[in-house]
Amino acid sequence: MGVALSQCGFRMEHFSLGAVADVDSQELMLEVLSTAADQSQGARPSRLKEAQMLQVISLKSPSGLEPLGFRYRDEVRSLWPDEYRFQASKRAWQVHLAQADRPEGFVLQMASRNQERTADAVALDMEDSLKVSSYAHRFNLYSREHAREAGFVDHIPKIEVAAPVACRVVKTYLPALLPVGAVCMLFPYADKEVKKFVFDGTEDFLELSQAFFHHAAFSSGGKELLCDLQGVEEEDGSLLLIDPCILRGNKVTVGNLLKGAVREDNYGEAACLGPVVSPALQKFDVLHPKCAPLCKAFDPHRSSVKSKVGVCGLDISCGLAK
Repeated sequence: MGVALSQCGFRMEHFSLGAVADVDSQELMLEVLSTAADQSQGARPSRLKEAQMLQVISLKSPSGLEPLGFRYRDEVRSLWPDEYRFQASKRAWQVHLAQADRPEGFVLQMASRNQERTADAVALDMEDSLKVSSYAHRFNLYSREHAREAGFVDHIPKIEVAAPVACRVVKTYLPALLPVGAVCMLFPYADKEVKKFVFDGTEDFLELSQAFFHHAAFSSGGKELLCDLQGVEEEDGSLLLIDPCILRGNKVTVGNLLKGAVREDNYGEAACLGPVVSPALQKFDVLHPKCAPLCKAFDPHRSSVKSKVGVCGLDISCGLAK
């Protein structure tokens, strides 16, 4: 049934990852198109090479990867912005590669619909991971310096983003799910489970991810909020994130003007306030219910970011828990 729906172009956000039989085969081949994210500080590199041919020797679908698809559930998707990153559902598998330097494995992610299995679409996916890894690098530098000034010399947990690799399917034994010519992503991610750290406000409070969320909003001047921060907490307390998203500020549009969501700044120019300022501030509180100790070092009164979130045109009244 899953194959038939895929061929018809239906979105399958409720499709069970465990429904696809675990298989071992040497008939799935991928060509690496881009490893640009490997060069980003704050990323965990794949160590793959552009133009490299990859032989997938194991393709599995553990149920622990299902949280990667929570973003695309009907009851959630309707609340996200109407953009590719929030609306185009994807499937994910755990794979092992014959040629990889990482024997522990990767996650392969493919868009559910044929029209979204393109290099342009994957470039948008990679853009978010690149930007979040840049925020992670800045956060790691800050947290290490803060720890040094406080006299801590022990290991300091850090944030890393699994560097996505753009690949094209060149040979397949699953043409409905992974057709030849389709562009997908590989993430250096060995864990069989994905946990939500910052998603809708219902997740358990974790100091490191919450401080990172706050620091990214702070360093962007309130113009960007990281969302759907997910991945694994490692033994040393560090976090490895996979496929994060970014909510960006809106441009001034006719719709904003009709909603009365703009004002004139001191120079007579239109400045976008976002759809509704008060709900936006409420959403910041939903995602970040309390500050971690590190937050108080860079935003001691929790006011610097909140004073900017509402005036940057950031539509965070979408896609978050009410």
